[in-house]
Amino acid sequence: MKKLIPILTILISFTCSGQNKSILKEKGNTLQDIIPYNWRVLDSKTGDLNQDGISDLVFAIQNTDEKNIKFNDGLGTDTIDLNPRILGIYFGDKSGGFTRKLISKGFIIIRDSPTMDEPFEGFLISKKGILDINFRFWYSAGSWSMSNHKYKFRFQNNEFVLIGYDSNEAHRGSGETTDYSINFLSKKMKITKGNFSKDNSESVEWKKFSLEKLMSIKTMNKPFELEFEGIYL
Repeated sequence: MKKLIPILTILISFTCSGQNKSILKEKGNTLQDIIPYNWRVLDSKTGDLNQDGISDLVFAIQNTDEKNIKFNDGLGTDTIDLNPRILGIYFGDKSGGFTRKLISKGFIIIRDSPTMDEPFEGFLISKKGILDINFRFWYSAGSWSMSNHKYKFRFQNNEFVLIGYDSNEAHRGSGETTDYSINFLSKKMKITKGNFSKDNSESVEWKKFSLEKLMSIKTMNKPFELEFEGIYL
């Protein structure tokens, strides 16, 4: 008989804590050189993040420990994979290899509900070195809301700072939509509201905000937990 096991934050924290850096090699010539055999790749991209003319590497991986795969006899999928995930960023060198620059054990969120689609949508790296990290939320049961989120990071002052954020949210029942576009460099936010079931219902609001210091992957730690101007980044 399958049994639904409650999802405990402490399970993920314990599994993920302490040794995440040590399981990833400091240097490697390929992605497979860097990650351990019992971790699977969720996505990886190469591009020049620090604009030195050499290709860099960004990847997201997840452990495959069977003890963290929980059975579900209710709605949704039969199992939930609660294994920890890691974001890794490695800078390339002239020899063709990669050296570790950043490891985050919290930024790539897991799929922690059996009615939830995979939330991590992958990476993009622009020619100017901007790193996009994309998420999507959609539930087959338990929520009428669906949303897409894009975080834009740039490497400066020896860290990956958040320079932009875009999201679009919709309610499948009411049809109401809300889009946010935030530029942390110009300190401006655009809020667009509408309804996909009604024509000419769109309204646009611009807001200015103050920000003493740009946020970064390290200072944010985990997405959707930091309150900023009325929303959670």
